[in-house]
This record gives sequence, C-alpha cells and structure tokens, in this order.
Amino acid sequence: MLKNKVVTHTNFKRLVSIVMLLIAFGLLMQACSPDEEPINLNPNAGPSFIDIENDGYVIQLSAVPVKPPLVGTWRIYNGENGRFEDIHDPRTLFYGEPGETYTIGWEVSHGDAYEAASITVSFKPLIPIIIEPKASVDTLKNNVSAYLKAEAPKYGATGKWEVINGDGRIENADNFKAEFIGKEKSEYKLRWTLSYGSKAVFQEVDFVTDVLNAYAGPDQLDIKNEKGAEDKYFTLEAYLPAGATAEWEVVKNANLATVYGKNNPNSLIKGVADSLYTLKWKVVLDAYTSVDSVDIRFRGKWGMFKDSRDNQTYKYAEINGLEWMAENFNYAADPGNGSWYYGHAYRSIIEEGFPLETKEDRKKYGRLYSYFAARDYAPEGWRLPTPQEYGDLIVSQGGTLYAKDKLVEGGPTGFDLGYPGYLEFSSSSDPAFRNVFREQDKTGIYWTNTYVESNGSSVVLYITLNGASVDPVVLPANFYALPVRYVREIQD
Repeated sequence: MLKNKVVTHTNFKRLVSIVMLLIAFGLLMQACSPDEEPINLNPNAGPSFIDIENDGYVIQLSAVPVKPPLVGTWRIYNGENGRFEDIHDPRTLFYGEPGETYTIGWEVSHGDAYEAASITVSFKPLIPIIIEPKASVDTLKNNVSAYLKAEAPKYGATGKWEVINGDGRIENADNFKAEFIGKEKSEYKLRWTLSYGSKAVFQEVDFVTDVLNAYAGPDQLDIKNEKGAEDKYFTLEAYLPAGATAEWEVVKNANLATVYGKNNPNSLIKGVADSLYTLKWKVVLDAYTSVDSVDIRFRGKWGMFKDSRDNQTYKYAEINGLEWMAENFNYAADPGNGSWYYGHAYRSIIEEGFPLETKEDRKKYGRLYSYFAARDYAPEGWRLPTPQEYGDLIVSQGGTLYAKDKLVEGGPTGFDLGYPGYLEFSSSSDPAFRNVFREQDKTGIYWTNTYVESNGSSVVLYITLNGASVDPVVLPANFYALPVRYVREIQD
C-alpha cells in the first residue's frame, strides 16, 4: 500500500514539470511567431509649394499624420532663415524669405529607426521697380528736382530711396513716393531698395539735372462753361516741382479774377466771359527761382483761336452752325507777293485812308490777300467759306436787307464785320495803272472759296459803310487783294 502511494507522488511531480515545460515552450513559440508584422514608418510630406508670394512669406504644410508610438518631425535640409511654427505638427506653418528655395523633410521615427520624405518650398524674389523717373530719361528737363515713384512694397517688405552719387537729398525716403532735390546741371544716381528679413534687392536710375524752369500750363483762350452763367470757372494746370514752393499772381484784369489757392498749381480760378486774364506762376526751390505766365479766357460771345505758326489769336463766333472768325486774318502769308498791309505794296498809292504802321492797327484791319494766298495759308482746321455758307449766314440773320446790322462790328452775332478796304492791282483809277489801296473804313470785300479758272472770277461778300445791305458779288479775282474771314465746323 505504501509503495503505490510513493509511485503516485512521483508521477505527479513529473506531470507538473512537463506542464511547466510546455507553458515555457508555448511562450517561446509565441514570442517567435512568424505571423507578427514589423512596424511600417512610411512618411508622406505632402505636396511641394513653388513660387509662393504672400504676407509673411508663409505656407501651411500638409504631411500625413502618424500614430503613436511613431513620431513625426519637420527638418530643413536646404535654404536659409526658414522656420516651423511646430516641428511635430504635420500641418504646421512654415515661414521663409523671398528668393529662397527650401528642401524640407517630414521624418517619421520609432526608436532608432526613421524614414524621411522631402518636398520643395520656394518663394518669389523681391523685384524693385522704379516707375519715375524712367530709366530712359537722361535729363530732368527744365528741372533740378523730381517726384520719385516706385512700385509699392508688398507682403511685409520695406523700401528706401538713397542718393548713391551726387550732391542731393531725398525727402520721404522711406516711402515709395518721395521727392528728390538736387543742384543744376549735375549727375546723379538714385537707388530704390526693397528689404525683407535678411534679403535686400535694389534698382538704380541715372540722370542729369537741368535748370529750373517754371511751367504755368498751356494758354486756355476758349474755356467753355455753362451758357448764361455770370461767373466762369477753370482749374489751372501749372506744375509744382518736387520740393518747391510757388504762388499765383493775376497780372492782367486782376480785379475781375479770383484765384482760390494761391499756392496750388491746380487752383480754381473764377472770372467773367470774354475777358483775358494773364497769371504769373512763380516757383522757388532752394536757391533757384523761375517765373512763367499763362493766359486764361472764358468763352462768352466769342471763342478764341491761336494760330500756332505765329501765336496770333483770333476771336470767333458760333453762327448758323459754324464757327466764323470774328477778326480779319493777319498771318504774313508770302508777304509782298501774296499778302500786304494796307498802304504797303510795290509801285502803289493810297487813294483813301492811311498805311498800317502800328501793331494795333495791323491787328484791327488785318492783311489783304491774293485769292491763292488766302486759299493756301489757312490755319489748320480752317478754310475759306463757300458762297452758299455766306448766303445761309445772311438768310439766318433776316436776309440782305436786315442782316447787316447784326453782322457788323457791335452787332448781336459777334461777327463784327468791318471796312478794311482792299488793294486793286494795276487799277484803272490811277492814270499810271499803279496798285491802289482803296476804300479804307468805307468798304469790306471778303473772299469765298470760289475761283473760276476760265475767267479768273470769284464770288465775294460785299459790304459798305453807307450801304443798307450785305451782298455776294462777282469780282475778277486776279486784280484784287482782299481781307479774309475763315470758317470751320463747330469743335467739340
């Protein structure tokens, strides 16, 4: 009985040992199971960003996030002065600088193991551009200063103007719009620099200064305001050089004009119709002073035209749908051969009146023209009227018996026909058949555009001081020099 118990105990101990070995083997086999998968790092840095330009030079990255226990980290492999807001955030903000190209990596690690994926991030460079003065301008014409203008800095950049060469200065140098002031007849080099972070890029411009010449603007002799308005207004068009001061002064008809901004180059001026105003524009810049003048005139009864060939001015009136010169023409067209002043011609005598000697008399009476000179020397845009246009003009004023008082000087139309007389070549009124000046202050005979080649005749407008009418008549054109009133279509 005792023997069987001993055997049983021994068997139990063996059984326990076998079980323990089996458990240990099972654990060992489990630890070495061929079905366990290794950890996959597989980094994905997202897309690249090329030629970015925005405020702060920043982009938001877009890497694929990782799950613990993996760790993601951003790093810069190439490029200067870049930074991440959070190196472990797959969607962090990345800041760079203009003109830089960065290679950055999204590294995924676990313990000692890591893998990386890289992308490219590039930012557009700074491009400074000078608008004024233009690089093609070699000389600051009529000036010793200049308004500077560059393209305005963008996306957080700053700009600055500098004088690199020459004795000059810049006011408001930190603004893309600045003012340069220099010396007369001097060479200069200016630089406009854009800066951001560690980057600074510039453009330069070279020029030579001129002498200071004031500019009061172009003459305005026919300013149209609302019809019927007693007060007339115009905005002056002078130029104020950079860094200069200036002042307006009315020197002709000052009692009839008001300049609202004496120091403003574009001041408003108030005046009345048909009065000519002369204004002086005095400019002072450091040690330099210059003065220019401008003539201003508001249209009332008359418009005003300036002949660019000699700068003489002529009043004109709008009548019956056309613009008619209201003064006799006075341009020196082929003088002595095609046009003459009354009393001045080779082998001539004066039958009535006096020779025109003064500037005032010559302006009042005008010159006397051969038909061909009258036809060929009209100012640009003007022409001789047709007989039909003269006829329509007379009809519009009541016909030949009633039109005269409306068309002569002082009449309501403003046409202001006068009696300048005429020149008759080889006149039969002179025994020696000399050239004769006749009918001054008695008769006005005005050319039309007609000329008949077969007999050399022309239709003219005929008016006399003592006559009651104004009429078209026919003359042998080759024997006369007559005054001229040109016409043109109404100008917008």
